[in-house]
Amino acid sequence: MSKRIRQLERGAADLVTIAVGLTIIAITVIGTSYSLLYGRQALVHQEHYRTALYKLRGFMEEEMARIKHSTYYQNDLNWLNQRNTLEAFQLDVPTDRDGRIRETDVRIYRDAIEFVDVVTTSVAPDYLRIVGHAEWREAALAGIGEQDERTDVGPARSIKLQATFLLPG
Repeated sequence: MSKRIRQLERGAADLVTIAVGLTIIAITVIGTSYSLLYGRQALVHQEHYRTALYKLRGFMEEEMARIKHSTYYQNDLNWLNQRNTLEAFQLDVPTDRDGRIRETDVRIYRDAIEFVDVVTTSVAPDYLRIVGHAEWREAALAGIGEQDERTDVGPARSIKLQATFLLPG
């Protein structure tokens, strides 16, 4: 072989170098894709949490206003021991992600209203306590997070809000 051909071969890449390079690129692409899917799912979960919290706050404010300003509810106290539940509604919006909607239903309810009486005061009851809950199950992306093997439903999520207030008069 001539000297000139040997000099050209020294700078050339062999098959092992190309295979190692392609393996590194494939690992990088897989890692980037996985992090993109994980970030997307985290964003969807955060939006669901924010929407459920917004609806639960509105529900709690409505319940407090109903108790404070309605003479029916102030005169008939039997309803205080009953749970109040809203219809289940969807957390997703029609333009969610790539145009597909994964139906994520949230259930909002309140526990029985609790009369709180402080022994050191002469007023009975001192105030009322309302505890509201929002519960839903997230849709899980394949391979990310905990999920039920039979369905594409992920972990259960919940929010609990508590409000205390005095009855007027």
